Amino acid sequence: MYFRDQYGFVKCTQWLSQEDYDAFEKSYKPVMDRRLQKWRQMLSDNHGQWPQKSSKFKRYIRKGIPPELRGQAWFHYSGAKEKMNQNPGRYASLVEQAKAAGSENEHLEIIERDLHRTFPDNIKFKVTADSVDPTDVPIIQALRRLLSAFSVYSPSIGYCQSLNYIAGLLLLFMQEEEAFWTFVAAVEDILPPNIYDVTMEGANIDQTVLMMLLSERCPQIWHRVGDGKSFWECEEAEVGMPTTSLVTSHWFLTLFINILPIESVLRVWDCFF
Repeated sequence: MYFRDQYGFVKCTQWLSQEDYDAFEKSYKPVMDRRLQKWRQMLSDNHGQWPQKSSKFKRYIRKGIPPELRGQAWFHYSGAKEKMNQNPGRYASLVEQAKAAGSENEHLEIIERDLHRTFPDNIKFKVTADSVDPTDVPIIQALRRLLSAFSVYSPSIGYCQSLNYIAGLLLLFMQEEEAFWTFVAAVEDILPPNIYDVTMEGANIDQTVLMMLLSERCPQIWHRVGDGKSFWECEEAEVGMPTTSLVTSHWFLTLFINILPIESVLRVWDCFF
């Protein structure tokens, strides 16, 4: 029997037992309750509207958005809500275009292959024994529509592996169309340009910046990963970045999904949006 957290993920892992989770949740629940009360008071003081960004609001964000408010906070502060209001009916149209293209969509096969690799241990993505067709799980259907619509919306990207995880996590916190526009805002407005296109130039720049920061701020770590070379030696084309960057690039492409514990990922995303 599996024990699951409030998001539908299996709790126990090779690192933490069910007892570890229970002990943590028991001690942390009062903190979460107080935090939710403070957020509700903040919204009440602002007449039910999301407040403008401020130093106080930044403190609230860094302490974590309560799960009950998280999806709508991401949707608002990412700029996705404004995008959706400016494009009424656009998502439905994109879904229809993707459906009409069918197998002519060059990204469809890869999208289909990745659907069931997305959070297979999450109860909402899990195919049950009652499922006649493994593709009839509602959230997987929504994920297919979202990714297919995005491949039409942004042909320069189409689809890139790891986007399924980002879209899938958004679908756990908001409605399908809201998740689509939040996904668009993340890729278009927040992340570096060209991070998911065929050049992956943005991803490579991310890794160069990370390695430079390691060499400047964490020289002991850099000494272990840099194989005795300075950052500037590695930066030369014929040498290249340390092989560690092949691992850390995945951190950035998935926005730390499947890298950090889910609660930590959500705290990172609170700051991200």
